[in-house]
Amino acid sequence: MSDHARVSAELARIDAFFPVLQGLGTRWAASRPFEGLTIGVHLHLTTITLALMREVVLGGGRWVVSAASPATTDPGVVEYMRTLGLEVHTGRGSKDGIAATVAAEPMLFADVGFALGSALLDEGQCPRGGVEITRTGVNRLRNRLPLPFPVLNISDGRLKPAVESRRGVGEGLWPAYTNLTGQHLSGRMVLVVGYGPVGAGVASFARAAGATVEVAENDPVRRLIAHYDGLATTDAVPALKRARIVVTATGRKHTLGAAELATLPDGSIILSAGHGGDEIDVAWLRNNAETVDQIGKLVVRYTLPGGRKVTVLADGHPLNIVANSGSPEPVLLHFVLLGLGLEYLAQRESPPGEMELPLGLEEEAARLALRVIERPV
Repeated sequence: MSDHARVSAELARIDAFFPVLQGLGTRWAASRPFEGLTIGVHLHLTTITLALMREVVLGGGRWVVSAASPATTDPGVVEYMRTLGLEVHTGRGSKDGIAATVAAEPMLFADVGFALGSALLDEGQCPRGGVEITRTGVNRLRNRLPLPFPVLNISDGRLKPAVESRRGVGEGLWPAYTNLTGQHLSGRMVLVVGYGPVGAGVASFARAAGATVEVAENDPVRRLIAHYDGLATTDAVPALKRARIVVTATGRKHTLGAAELATLPDGSIILSAGHGGDEIDVAWLRNNAETVDQIGKLVVRYTLPGGRKVTVLADGHPLNIVANSGSPEPVLLHFVLLGLGLEYLAQRESPPGEMELPLGLEEEAARLALRVIERPV
């Protein structure tokens, strides 16, 4: 099957079973809220992102897209987007694509990791506003305060933590794990590092699949919540010595750095559910391994001095996104919010700085989803 046929088939499946974006596309085609604007978009280029872009482009404007990561870029999606009139930049890495998007001087932007927003700030640009959808991006945004332009924070709304982060990532990660390794989780020891909404979802679905789950979390409030969710809580270093499967969900660079990786037992499998590709110091493994073996698609085994073997999935990039696994519904829901957020910013002047989502946007997104969910398919 060609890339175009594969991508078309995936879009058709989304359209058939969760057509939550099409009504917005019809509305935007009539109202043209983005007419005359240049909009920069920095996202993971998957078929789910394509489902969003296919609709927002109907609202007019010039759309300039950069890939958030080569590891999560689907070449078939890139080509399909270009047939829709989108300018798509992948380059040699995400920074090259961001530079091209910044050069277009976008008046609105949508971002993950506040990578595009930071680049706009560095170039002294002041767009009308932006939308940030990740926890990592919100943290980076707050490190750049005060901002000269408004940024809608989707990550801290009511819907994204409860639906996309907890259920979307948590549910989607484990089918990808099983597909790559052939392992069932029953009876296996899983350590989840980080207990935000993503970590909570990863832990919950692992336990539902029969795993024994421990949580390592430095924040005392989140650690206590994990305890009352019925999970064993611990410090990372002692837990790493006995863990068989380790998942990072922190948004922090080198959550598993040299010291942590040196403690892992033989046969450990490590993966990330975080935003970027740097929570696991894969470079340290590569530089210190005696042998590096590609034992399957997205599966690399490192043999360290002394014979200890550590397997990394998806090269440390977020496995659920790289594998495009799990139900698309939770991601589509927060993409509805992204589109509504851009529409909101396009139609009014907003004060600079971090902005909470207007209550009406989340309610509208929820109503659109319920209209699809509660009707017969």
